Amino acid sequence: MYGSLPRSYFIWPALILVIGLILPGFFNNYALYVGSVLMTYAVLALGLDLIMGRAGQFAFSHIAFYAIGAYTPALLQSRYGIPFPVGLLAGIALSSIIATLLAKASVRMRHIYLGLATVAFASGIHWVFSNWRSFTGGVEGLRLHPADFVLFRATGDQTNFMVLAVIFALVLLGTFYLTRSKLGRSLAAIRDSEHVAAVSGISVERTKIWIFVISSAYASIAGSMLVVFNSFISPDNFTFAPAVLLLTMLVVGGMGSIPGVLIGAFVLGLLPEFLRTAMKDYLIWQEFVYGLILVLSITLMPQGIWGLIKQIFEKRQAAK
Repeated sequence: MYGSLPRSYFIWPALILVIGLILPGFFNNYALYVGSVLMTYAVLALGLDLIMGRAGQFAFSHIAFYAIGAYTPALLQSRYGIPFPVGLLAGIALSSIIATLLAKASVRMRHIYLGLATVAFASGIHWVFSNWRSFTGGVEGLRLHPADFVLFRATGDQTNFMVLAVIFALVLLGTFYLTRSKLGRSLAAIRDSEHVAAVSGISVERTKIWIFVISSAYASIAGSMLVVFNSFISPDNFTFAPAVLLLTMLVVGGMGSIPGVLIGAFVLGLLPEFLRTAMKDYLIWQEFVYGLILVLSITLMPQGIWGLIKQIFEKRQAAK
């Protein structure tokens, strides 16, 4: 049934809430910071997977909406004293409006043409935040105040982690609902064949616009999450380097599946930290080893880590 979820789907959001609310007291600040980064990456990757992995659209505008979602609550709070939850919703609304306009202008584009159009848009947004110094601070960046939640302020790594865990759990639950909804099934049909989807009565253009807007909302939420645990943001946080990293997360983890996306986000989020610790005496080789691991992963696991896990499981089931 559209929109209905089996009880098992509620386990993972509930587990995230339990971990987020109970475990912070057992970890140091560094581990909590890394955990906050991973949850932000996960929300970003889930949003990008909606448009790339499920709708089959090659878009690079995600990083621009990530920036909008970060700067909106940061500026509203620092300049006008508006609480973080209002700023988060304002960022989502602004991103959705811009995404609607962009989607309507580029919905007929496909593949490389859509990619180029969204790259141009992302470059334009980056230019705005880099040069509007009187408002955004320009390339010097923007100092952030602790996120104001009306009843409390997120002033420490433990509080930040708890807040982000709640947001991440809600986003994950919403993603489960979305993928099992009529819109989610329409996306799957469009990804397989736009012509067949159109013949089946699916409005391809409207569905693409909707998913583009929803994907931008995910990116905006992730941007708002970034300002919760960071004390400083600048346009350098929103270059094409994180955009490429996000795409790599989808490919390595397994595009088009929630477990694959989360695996990719956590593995590639942790890999630099692991290499930094394991190879601290060989700093010059860290980037080489990181690149080699990515190349081998993509070569040996074309369907990603989750695809490999499913293949192993299916072979064992067939052997019984």
